[in-house]
Amino acid sequence: MNKNLNIKIVGSGPTGLLLAITLSKLNFNIYLTDLLTREKLINKDKTYAITHSTRKILSKFKLWDKLNRYLYKFDSLLISDSVTSNATILTTSDLDQDISSLNSIGWVVKHSDLMNIFFDEIDKIDNIFFKSLPLLSSEDIYFDYRFISTGANSNYKKNNSYVSFDKSYNQSCLTFEVLVRGNVPRRAYEIFRKEGPLALLPLDANRYQIIWTASTSKSIDRLNSSKSFLLDNLETILPGNIKLDQINSEINIFPVSLSLSLPIFNFKKLVFVGDSFHTFHPVGGQGLNTCWRDVNVIYDIFNEDLSISNNALSLFKYKYYFKRIIDLLFTILVTDSLIKFFANNNFLLIPLRKITFLLLNKFLLIRRIILNHMTKSLIYSSIK
Repeated sequence: MNKNLNIKIVGSGPTGLLLAITLSKLNFNIYLTDLLTREKLINKDKTYAITHSTRKILSKFKLWDKLNRYLYKFDSLLISDSVTSNATILTTSDLDQDISSLNSIGWVVKHSDLMNIFFDEIDKIDNIFFKSLPLLSSEDIYFDYRFISTGANSNYKKNNSYVSFDKSYNQSCLTFEVLVRGNVPRRAYEIFRKEGPLALLPLDANRYQIIWTASTSKSIDRLNSSKSFLLDNLETILPGNIKLDQINSEINIFPVSLSLSLPIFNFKKLVFVGDSFHTFHPVGGQGLNTCWRDVNVIYDIFNEDLSISNNALSLFKYKYYFKRIIDLLFTILVTDSLIKFFANNNFLLIPLRKITFLLLNKFLLIRRIILNHMTKSLIYSSIK
């Protein structure tokens, strides 16, 4: 790289921080901003599922070993359909040979642990400049590119013209941490229900993060109910072996949507990244993993263009969107199809759902195809 670019990244969540760390390795000057302070950015009660494609990306940028001690791996995934009472269990034996030796389908990490690791890394890098807005010291700097990583509904995004494809599921997710008994160690759960999927992600031997999807009105009612009522309600829909002890965190709610936003009809050197670019239904746990695949592609494009000309910079965002679109469209197709197929009690679909589980339990190849798409993604082999 023979040109030191000035890059502005608006939004300092997990995606913005990873983008700053990766682009700093190309000797760019990175100006990282957010409306929130560092402390508020770190102290959020969220949990993420980490896939093998993300493991490969974090290893590429020398971050995996630093994060590894905070990860809790799970080696089995129970998928069940509460309407048909069918279930299947995916295990590490269903993984491709190149990743089965790691004995993990995926990992779970708390937001605060992840952010602390990333901010510690940023503190060591001289060419990253972080500040909560207003960023007075850099407003007179010419930026070669601006990356927007502020979420799907931020005002910053609304102030820039773009083409958007949106779908509302009229659903919201409740998320909170629970203490449990009787669970199978290192097992995650995805329970398909008429009102929406319910996921349980293991945080350690007896703690789970609940991601509970339902209609927005029902989710709000549950949010406003007592914790004891919520636990009783939840326990009726969990596998019979799992017993709940207590809610161990704040209860948060967030809307569920599908969106794809492309700022292509302007000549600004501006790019949407992560949730500003795309959102999916949380079924399958693909959200943050797709955001970090955005980051990997951005780094690769800059790294491959060893001499960045003004013309190449102008075309950068189009190259980026072109490289990301197939993976994103496929993820949209899979997550949206799962909701249409399972989040209902349509009597015409019930026989097909029973057949689906019959095939999953009978044929290793089908389980392997599904599990490896969930964990590796379409671009796994291209991650260098």
